[in-house]
Amino acid sequence: MDCDNCKGVVDQGKADYKSGSGLPWVAGKQTGAAEDRCDSGIGSMNEKDEEMLREIQELSLTDKRPGMAESAPCWRDFVSEDGDTFLHLAIIHGATDIVDQILKNTVEGDQYLSSQNYLKQTPLHLAVITDQPQLVRHLLWSGGDLGLRDVKGNTPLHIACEMNSSCVQAISECSTRLHIQSLLDNRNYNGLTCLHLAVKNRHYQMVNYLIQLGANINAQETSSGRTALHLAVEEQDADMVSLLLVCRADPNALMYNGCTAFHLTVGRDNHKIQMELMNVTDPSLLIMNEEDYLWEPESPEKELTFSYDDCVIGGHLLSC
Repeated sequence: MDCDNCKGVVDQGKADYKSGSGLPWVAGKQTGAAEDRCDSGIGSMNEKDEEMLREIQELSLTDKRPGMAESAPCWRDFVSEDGDTFLHLAIIHGATDIVDQILKNTVEGDQYLSSQNYLKQTPLHLAVITDQPQLVRHLLWSGGDLGLRDVKGNTPLHIACEMNSSCVQAISECSTRLHIQSLLDNRNYNGLTCLHLAVKNRHYQMVNYLIQLGANINAQETSSGRTALHLAVEEQDADMVSLLLVCRADPNALMYNGCTAFHLTVGRDNHKIQMELMNVTDPSLLIMNEEDYLWEPESPEKELTFSYDDCVIGGHLLSC
């Protein structure tokens, strides 16, 4: 691609390529996680974006401008005001022909494929965010790095699980079982694993798939020691609680303050969850001492509160 043309095409779309705008999600996808991606630097497609996309698709890559050294193709040097390379922008705008040409001009282990913008997003992050599983495969086959994190500590797999994206399958198909298990064990900067994100967003099939891939169902998030089962109780998601128990989640797993998932049902409305957990929790763990509740939760999301002096559930006395 001629460098002057490259710059002109990118400059045309800069005004609309800002963080804080919506995302071009595929119809039918759940958007709860998408709202957290609003600072990803991807703008909604408007008329200028569409015109820019058409121009990109009409262009072809050339290795260098006349007189440039063989080792310095101009498209590799381009970086936008958001820190995006030309590959980042081609992915964002769905210019797959341009992406393919770029990949043909790279070699395995090429650091260009793992370049991070100012939000620490790699091309793989953006391919997942824009829900392009085939592009994810191409990037991985070309040597893209799945282990790099964005500013929130999310790997591409974290984002795919949060979005309930088919990119998870693309990632698993291109990774060894040992590698995918190590990725599943990674926690983002909120202390959450991929499974935790899927549970919190009520992605039932995704949860089942991640467990089949080897996700640790009893892994604890780092702020207060909650497992996936604790998180499902906090979400008051009875179906998720049942699914996790069927998948052998440990009902006796303790938070840092000694709470089981059953204890988190106290004061909450869903009695079905309460009874199901009471029937599978070790009876010796159903009653806690008062000092065990002297806990200041580190998580900003929920607080555990008990408003009764004593509670009797199913004939069992709880000391609250």
